[in-house]
Amino acid sequence: MLQRRETDDNDSRTSPVSERRMTTVYNALPDLQLGLAAIFLCIGFGFLVLSASFRKVRGPVFWALAFLSNAVGFTFWSGTVPLGAAAYLVAGEIFHIVGFYLLVVGALVFGEIKVSPRIAVPFVAVWILAWAASILCFGRHPYLAGLSLKLLRASVLLICGFFLMAGRKDGDAAGRRIAGSSLVAWSLYIVLSAFVRINGVVYYGFLVGFQILAAFGMVAMLVDRIRTNIDTMERKVEQLEGILPICSYCKKIRDENDEWHVIEEYIETRSKAEFSHGICPECFARHRPDR
Repeated sequence: MLQRRETDDNDSRTSPVSERRMTTVYNALPDLQLGLAAIFLCIGFGFLVLSASFRKVRGPVFWALAFLSNAVGFTFWSGTVPLGAAAYLVAGEIFHIVGFYLLVVGALVFGEIKVSPRIAVPFVAVWILAWAASILCFGRHPYLAGLSLKLLRASVLLICGFFLMAGRKDGDAAGRRIAGSSLVAWSLYIVLSAFVRINGVVYYGFLVGFQILAAFGMVAMLVDRIRTNIDTMERKVEQLEGILPICSYCKKIRDENDEWHVIEEYIETRSKAEFSHGICPECFARHRPDR
């Protein structure tokens, strides 16, 4: 059976949120929700710093927006924003869902995993319709609506986790494995919590823990990318070190496959150097004596 989480009498006297007695998937502990908002705000700020340091990498900015969006969602659920019961429920839910999708998009973009629009667009459309129907049914059938919302959240995380683990490469396997397995575990925990009674504080502790673990995985993906780039640069540097076999006449260089390349081509393909051609005074006097 689904779990009903309610605040005690002391909370109901101090918080307008607890008077609304949210059930099923939402814990009406205002201090806890506000504390989680602060945690996610700090994590989002950390990813913003990473995105500023790695401007050419698009993933961290999505992750930053994801955690900041979740922070706003928890703020709504804390009851600090003066809204009606239905309004603050929907507002918090929307910001959390946007945060989940931003987290997933950031992981897929950073991992260079392409999902066909023929699959992504129908999935998102059906998902949004199912989510809207669950929200509309929340008042009359709170337990069924809550179960539906949990399954919808879990589906997004589960699919992203499998994409990350199935699409990992040798160079970034560690980060993808951590991020992907964390998202899968997170989704399974969401489903499990719908059927197993869990203390409200413990429930949110593990829920946030899985999300932070997924964030660690994404940071590990960033570290893997940096390590891969360094390894690539080191290989290029090694190709320009040591003894280079060069033709005494045409000055072509022989590579490791016994193929001969023009010196400009050889260096340009193995470094960031580019050549512009001119003529030195000695060669000018030797080859253009009439000028």
